[in-house]
Amino acid sequence: MIDRYSHPAWRFGVSAFLVLSAFVALAPILWIVGLALRSGADVYSRSIVPRALRPENFLDAWDQFGMGVLFLNSILVTVASVVVAVILSVFAAYGFARLRFRGSEVLFLLILLGLMIPPAALIIPLFVEIRTMGLYDTHVGLSLVYVAFGLPLSILVLRSFFAAIPKELLEAARIDGASEWRILFQVVVPLAKAPIATVSILMFLFCWNDFFLALVLLRDASSYTLPVGIAQFIGQYSTPYELVAAAVLIVAVPVFILYLVLHRQFEQGVAEGAVKS
Repeated sequence: MIDRYSHPAWRFGVSAFLVLSAFVALAPILWIVGLALRSGADVYSRSIVPRALRPENFLDAWDQFGMGVLFLNSILVTVASVVVAVILSVFAAYGFARLRFRGSEVLFLLILLGLMIPPAALIIPLFVEIRTMGLYDTHVGLSLVYVAFGLPLSILVLRSFFAAIPKELLEAARIDGASEWRILFQVVVPLAKAPIATVSILMFLFCWNDFFLALVLLRDASSYTLPVGIAQFIGQYSTPYELVAAAVLIVAVPVFILYLVLHRQFEQGVAEGAVKS
């Protein structure tokens, strides 16, 4: 019997599909790279390849957009949000997975409701609450909102992994006299490096790329994060698109570096944490 998957026509079709998929995925990236290397007069040119390469756009974008301050603001907000969200989600996920109590399942389901509510639906009460607390136009207030919206998914991913850890391993630690805190930090957390890396990357992407919440909850230009700060230079009649494209590529560099560093843990965490139940 001939295996259809080894047939040359089948292999050619699969290869063609993969090449086409790669082109579709890379086309926007190649387009924005080409735009970032164009001159201002060449932005509206119909030619696919820039007439003259202008790498100075990256330095001009950094200086004109004040990206040093924007980078610092985004790093502070993102790092604080990721650290707090990961710590809280580890505690909550371990409690829901291993320390069952009355009403825990109901409480867990209520937390998961946060996955179904988009930030735009809550923006008015969020704005009122943050302003009442005196945290409007502060990075602390924005970070608290990021943590609140990031916790449901983080708890879901980590709880699934913690629930899959063999009970015998935890019971052996208890027999040796380990407390729940010691079991969590010396047994569970070291085993959960991959899911924690996954949660960290997802939270980092959410906070780093967010535009809507930062636009509403920040007022002064000195407090803006990268997406909001760059958007201020997009005007109704005039926009330096080549500099905006260069700025977008600069913003993507930390995300790319983070994925290169943690991509193995991320892929393993997606397989082990998000799939297990």
